Amino acid sequence: MDWDTSLPRRDLGLSLHVRIIAVLSAVLGGGAILLGLAAWQSTSLAAQQAYDRLLAGGTIQIAENVYVQGNVVTVDPPVAAISTLAAYDMVFYKVIDPRGVVVAGYEDLTSLANSEAIRRGVVIEDGQYQGRKVRIATLAKQIEHASPGSWATIVVAQTVNARGALARDLATKAFLVIGAMSVLALLAVGFAVRFALKPLAQIEQEITRRRPEDLRPIQARPPVEIRNLVHAIDDFMRRLSERMATTQRFIADAAHQIRTPLAALDAQVEILSSMQPSGRRQETVGRIRERTTELGRLTGQLLDHAMVIHRADATTLAPVDLNALAKTVLATAVPLALPREVEVVFKPADAPAIVDGDAVSIREALANLIDNALTHGARSQLVVAISIDAATVSIDVLDDGDGFGSNPLDLARPFAKGLASHGSGLGLAIAADVAKAHHGALLFDRDDGMTRVRLQFNRRTG
Repeated sequence: MDWDTSLPRRDLGLSLHVRIIAVLSAVLGGGAILLGLAAWQSTSLAAQQAYDRLLAGGTIQIAENVYVQGNVVTVDPPVAAISTLAAYDMVFYKVIDPRGVVVAGYEDLTSLANSEAIRRGVVIEDGQYQGRKVRIATLAKQIEHASPGSWATIVVAQTVNARGALARDLATKAFLVIGAMSVLALLAVGFAVRFALKPLAQIEQEITRRRPEDLRPIQARPPVEIRNLVHAIDDFMRRLSERMATTQRFIADAAHQIRTPLAALDAQVEILSSMQPSGRRQETVGRIRERTTELGRLTGQLLDHAMVIHRADATTLAPVDLNALAKTVLATAVPLALPREVEVVFKPADAPAIVDGDAVSIREALANLIDNALTHGARSQLVVAISIDAATVSIDVLDDGDGFGSNPLDLARPFAKGLASHGSGLGLAIAADVAKAHHGALLFDRDDGMTRVRLQFNRRTG
């Protein structure tokens, strides 16, 4: 059950190991990609927030150093604050007095921040300066000792290279962690799948070590997920064992039964070949004809029995009208010439007698019951009747013979002949097998001097 890398490519898709690993790899890969995107977003946001706080702090410090001297707005740039900002990126700034005159910094540095917003606090935005991408912080400061409503504007810009480097560094570390965890998870999944499929390997080894005739249930304890599968295999092996036992018994019985008439036939032929023309020659020819007829009948019933055994599991059941089937079988099973006068009566059911069954097998069973009754039972009367009750539909074959003379159930075994010294002993066995295959019954009784053999089926519902 271990995954074999030498499997043909067309069979890899059927491997449970490959399927599970492929699905979980796809899940882990998709999860790693989503986590990576989330990590990139988070690290970019974290880096930007950190540098924006530094930028806002530097802007406030510059604003605190803006004052009025001699009615002129001037600024004393805080070296420490600017140095802190410049330690990571290039820094640009300017200060505009209430008249709109730039009193310090870069005159071409512009900001699009709303004038009302910057009076409430620092406004940070993205921008471009000297061909570089920058973050621009803008703050307005009210000037004391000036006319009411006099505001100075402080604009500070910083390039974004350092924050991008920080975001990439954090994201790279996050990617490494995610990748390592994904690889460890995939290795754990591979180990878990191999461990989970180990019972299948044990079952495979148990079956491989068995001999072909060993059809015992599987001894290994299967996991819950495949317990029904193992039970189905056990049930299949049980049915296969029963079929093999039936087939072997049938072959052995058939070989024994055919050997006897063949030996008798061979002996009669030897006698005939060495016999001088006389009256006994005709008698010997008659015996050979009887043996040949008996052998032909035995062969036919053996084939019928084999067919019934085969069709028991191989045929899909379909609705069968027993009224019509029994009428047809009766018309063909009763020979036109009988050695004695026998009254044949057919009594169909008043209502449709429908069962789910195999018409071919039921036809063979009924034909054998009629033949048995004519050959071994009926003196002057044979009745075939269809009856229906709430749960079953039955075919009754009645004759006015003496009965079976022993337990009829013993006669339902193959090659059991009872009081009859001739015949194959397969007629009742065929009928019993057909009843069993249809979950019905073969029943026997005596009723008002008549011997009854009943082939009973479950009534079709719906």
